[in-house]
Amino acid sequence: MPNRVTLIGDLLLVAEAQLETPAQELLRTTSLDSDPSLDSLLSGLEEADPLPTVVEVAAICGAWVVRNKPFPDDNSKIAYRFMRLLLDGAGQPWRMSQEDAFVVPPIFRALEDGEITEAEFVDWVCLRVATA
Repeated sequence: MPNRVTLIGDLLLVAEAQLETPAQELLRTTSLDSDPSLDSLLSGLEEADPLPTVVEVAAICGAWVVRNKPFPDDNSKIAYRFMRLLLDGAGQPWRMSQEDAFVVPPIFRALEDGEITEAEFVDWVCLRVATA
């Protein structure tokens, strides 16, 4: 399971690159360091039975960013890049394909709009990683 500090640090680095805003400024202007929904997310991951796979954890963390919108802009893009960073770090890389530009944004939008559930999103990510 990712620890809170590492998770927030990685998320801030991804957001910094996407938003072209220093991570220190993003930390000051967001509530990441004190967000109770992030604490709930991490507790839920640790207490799940069975424990989620690393791919499921990455997808759940990406979904959290999409749903909670901790940044002023580009939360879906940040979520995608953050999820890919977590997958790469776990040795489960997301292979880029030509279709990513057409498939990924609508899935993230559907998650954001509530057209698909988090469980459906996690299943989609697991399938994408398994077939890469």
